[in-house]
Amino acid sequence: MSIKKLLLLLFSSILFFSNTSHGENSANKKIWTKNCSNNNFCFMHPPDLQPVQIQIIDSNAGQYQNNYIVLSYDLGWYASQFNEMSEGKIESVEIDGLSASILVLDNRMALRIPQVNGKVRFSMLIEFKKELQLEQGRRIFNSIKFTDK
Repeated sequence: MSIKKLLLLLFSSILFFSNTSHGENSANKKIWTKNCSNNNFCFMHPPDLQPVQIQIIDSNAGQYQNNYIVLSYDLGWYASQFNEMSEGKIESVEIDGLSASILVLDNRMALRIPQVNGKVRFSMLIEFKKELQLEQGRRIFNSIKFTDK
């Protein structure tokens, strides 16, 4: 085998293994926890998010938090539409095949889905305690899967 081919093979191997190991160690490749709420929907989140006790009336709602974020969700007829965030950036998206909007204002990201099943709507708010982490918020929102649409 010629020296050029040997060097090319060696260099390619080094690049392959360095990209693979770097990707596995990045924050986006961390294994997240799957949470299913009353078998209505599931979503993925960082494993250190812990549930917080909240009072729930006439809804499937919950809240989680860690040192960096507070995440709350509501699946019900009166789920928030985040009108107070209408001055922020609004982006139309599709979540689990449903029309939705992501709203971003300051250090908050909100997801609103006006119709999941009949008159039932869904909302999720992520409040970042420090700076906004768009990629992390999008990863959580995109992981949402409804079981009864």
